[in-house]
Amino acid sequence: MPVRRLKNFFLGLFIIVVVGTLLFMYLDISQIKSYQQQLLKYSWFEPTLIACAGVLIFFGLLMFFATFKPTHKKPGLHRDYEDGHIYITRNSVEKCVYRTIQKYDEVRQPNVIAKLYNKKKNSYATIKADFFVVSETSGVQTLTDRIKSDIKENVEHFSEIPVKNIEINVRDQKTSDTRVL
Repeated sequence: MPVRRLKNFFLGLFIIVVVGTLLFMYLDISQIKSYQQQLLKYSWFEPTLIACAGVLIFFGLLMFFATFKPTHKKPGLHRDYEDGHIYITRNSVEKCVYRTIQKYDEVRQPNVIAKLYNKKKNSYATIKADFFVVSETSGVQTLTDRIKSDIKENVEHFSEIPVKNIEINVRDQKTSDTRVL
């Protein structure tokens, strides 16, 4: 982001200087006529001004044609295979995780966030899930390990993309805020 801001700053400054100079040369005011004549005496001034105006026209055309290019990407993954093309949305991956978590009776109120990263060669997903566990459940660590492995297996089978990171947070019902049921 900072590089983009810096680039836009210098482009804006360049536009202000060139347009200001062109406007200064166009004005027909007697007080500045001597300054205009003095600038025109330099052999490099007119070609430089014309070249800068050409650069501005070029950037203007680039910006004009860039308006027709779509500015947003769909929040999902596009996968190409020999026999076809598939599009996987973040919502479909989250639903797959929800279905996997619902198989466990000890889990209550799951909340799932999936992020899909669309790289040219190595697309992948990361998943974050948090939920309550029934208080009588023993072996919460083994339960979360089983859930992690099931989520990884089901999502990779469903989407055919690797799951790099699965973060499971078990929330404690006693320390959470009071809820209205």
